[in-house]
Amino acid sequence: MPEIASIKIIFTVFAIFAWSRAFIRFQKRLMNIKELIFWSILWGGLTVLVFIPGKTDFLARLLGMKRGIDAMFFFGIIVLFYAVYRLYAKANNLEYELTQLVRKIAIQNTEKNNQPKA
Repeated sequence: MPEIASIKIIFTVFAIFAWSRAFIRFQKRLMNIKELIFWSILWGGLTVLVFIPGKTDFLARLLGMKRGIDAMFFFGIIVLFYAVYRLYAKANNLEYELTQLVRKIAIQNTEKNNQPKA
């Protein structure tokens, strides 16, 4: 039986842990089925790539790179930048909505306090 590198074991355990968190969120109805499928495919696919690293060489050659790991890092960085952008946009949207809500409550309280008392 071939020896399995410790990094493969560590990654597999982490992938199972990360997927289990997604599954628990799905069970608590904090995530929909599309998101669960996305995370299942992502963690499953990455685990397969860890055990069959030569498959990424094909992708690397398509991109004009020499090694598959370079292509994986390239895509990883792109995905991380996109995730940061999405989080930034969501934070800005939440800040805007919070500002609108606070203004609305402040106006209601002002109107309530300015009504004549009987």
